[in-house]
Parts: sequence; structure tokens; C-alpha cells
Amino acid sequence: MEPNWQFDHIDPLLANPLNDVLAGLRAQCPVVHSTKHDGFTAVLTYDAIRQVLGDYGTYSSTDGIAIPKVTMTGKPPIDFDPPLHTSYRKILQRHFTRAAVAQYDDVLRTLVRQRIAELLARGEADLVPELAHYLPPAAIALILGMPPEDGDKFLGWLDRLFLAARTGAREDGATALREFQDYVAGQLDRQRAAGADTVALAIAGGTVDGRPLTVDEQIGMFVFLIVAGHETTVHGLSTLLYFLATVDGLRSRLRDEPSLLPKVIDECLRIESPVVGVARTARGSALVPDGRVLAVISAANHDPAVFERPTEFDCERERNPHLAFGYGVHRCAGEHLAFLEMRIVAEEVLSLMPDYEFAPGFRPQWSGGKLTRGIESLPVQLR
Repeated sequence: MEPNWQFDHIDPLLANPLNDVLAGLRAQCPVVHSTKHDGFTAVLTYDAIRQVLGDYGTYSSTDGIAIPKVTMTGKPPIDFDPPLHTSYRKILQRHFTRAAVAQYDDVLRTLVRQRIAELLARGEADLVPELAHYLPPAAIALILGMPPEDGDKFLGWLDRLFLAARTGAREDGATALREFQDYVAGQLDRQRAAGADTVALAIAGGTVDGRPLTVDEQIGMFVFLIVAGHETTVHGLSTLLYFLATVDGLRSRLRDEPSLLPKVIDECLRIESPVVGVARTARGSALVPDGRVLAVISAANHDPAVFERPTEFDCERERNPHLAFGYGVHRCAGEHLAFLEMRIVAEEVLSLMPDYEFAPGFRPQWSGGKLTRGIESLPVQLR
């Protein structure tokens, strides 16, 4: 362990070469201490990261799961450990099974087809803001039992809330929160009258330790679902669209062998994890000193001890136990919804616009400066 390594996982200069930097660092020093962000320990090997994420008794989430800490922490269930975490998650769980999210296939597929038709009519597009950013808010709105077109409203309110938390603009933050709460209250009334069975109603009627959820807990769960279901899925979709166009022969092979698509999606998530890393607080750990720990998922998913030829895109990996959705009790509750979105987009793109090409001079640029990572722009020509 290097005592004063200046490793900074959110350094914008690392955005493009991140995987190469992590590979070199892991080979030299698989557990490193950094003095950045008030000091933390970064864990870079697959087995050690599974150990951290799988042992909530030693590596706690209650001090937040981000380094540096983000504003508006304390969101259930993500910022809690069992048994409280288990109680919060149980409220949501049945709505996010593979079978439960499958009911949204037709609606989401129709939305994607409509958007692709709009893009084809123009003959050009940027697939990140115009397709990858388009679907996740609609999907979250649907699972909450709300109109899919209202998904962007959620993002607008949350942007204002996070900005107010960062800048101290309390009045605008309070206004945004009130607008959000009024909207949710109206939607809940509508859903109750219709006899619906939605995530929103599950949260509103949820209990923990035999008591109803407080208003703050309910809002925290709504915020968690919207945030968790948006940016990471956007990055997953963007990466998928990039690899479909750059892996030699991949599109034609998927048209001939559509059953390969789940493996392709898993390989996209492995080779470019939408989440760079998640934080825990070590207490009594034999692996690292007590204090803040970053489990670097991007490094785990390229560990040559687990993945043969880790830098190579291989859609036929028989074993691909990537950690893009996390591990342990905090494994992503929405993984089946995210996977469904990626599958629908891939199938419809391959069917309706299989021959898209990048605009002349295109070079991929990866986003940096935060705990998630994805391609910033995919300008394409359509035919």
C-alpha cells in the first residue's frame, strides 16, 4: 500500500485513459491510499472488491456511498445497512423483478420506435442526448405509475434540489421540493382512485419497524429511484450504441444470432462500467485501514485474474461475473429494468437503423469528474 498516492478517480484527465491507468495501478499496488478528498483507500482487485461489497458489517454504507460525498445523502435504502436497509428495499423489491418490469416492454418499445423514426426523418442525430437520455426518465416514470413524458420533470426538480443543496439557495430548493411533492401527491390520488399497483403507492404506504414511512423517507426513496435509474442507464445505453458500431461485425452477427444480445449487453457493462466505484466506511477491517474505502468497479471488471483478455470485447464469454450492478445486499435493485431498456434499444436500432455511421472526424470522449462514466456524444449519420 502506497501511503501518499495521489490517485483521484474523478480527475477529468483520467476520463479517457481510465481503464489503462487502473490496470497499471492494480498491477503495481492493488490497494492504495490516496490523500485526495480528505483521504481514502482504493481497492482495485476483483476479489477484494467483492469482499468489501459483500461484508456490510465491516464496510458500512451509512456514511454515504460516494467519494467525495454528494449533497443530499441519507437516501433509503442505499445509504443504510441491514436490517434497516432490508426493510426499505423490501418495499420496492417486487416491482423490480424481471417478470415485473417485463410488463413495460411494449410501452418502452413504442417510445423507442417513435424516437428512432424522428431521428431517421432528420438523417442525423447525436445518439447520447437524443436516444440514450430519452428512455430512462420515461422508464422510471412508468414504473412509478406516472406518464412517461413526465420523466423529464423529475430530472428538472432534482437538478434544482441538488443545485440548491450545493449553493445554499434555500428558497429555490424549497420551491422545487414543494412542486415535486405536490405533483407526487396528485399522482398518488389518481393511482389510488384507479386501484393501481405501483412503486409510488408502495412507497406511500410503506412501513419500517411497524411504522409508516415519514415524508422525508418517502421523498428520499423517490429521489433514490430517479437518480439511480437515470444516469447509469444513460451511460449503459450510450456505451451499447458505441460498441454496436465499433466492434467489427457485431451488428450483422446480432441480426443473425439475436440470442447473443444478453451476452453483448453484459460485455458492454463489463468493459465500460457506468459506475466507476462505490464507497464504504471500513470499521475493523483486516484488508484496509479504518476509514473511507472506494471499491473501484471499473478496475474489478478488468481484473485479469477473473477475465481472460480483459480489454477485449468478447460477446461469447461463457463466464462474465461483472460487478457493474454491484454485489451483495446493495446490488442494484433496478438491474432488470436497466437491462430491459438496453435490450429494447439494441433490438429496435438493429431493426430500424442498423447502418448508422459516426460523423466524419468522430473520436469518443468519455465523461469525467464524477463517479459515473460514459460517452459524452455520439454524432451519427442515418440512412
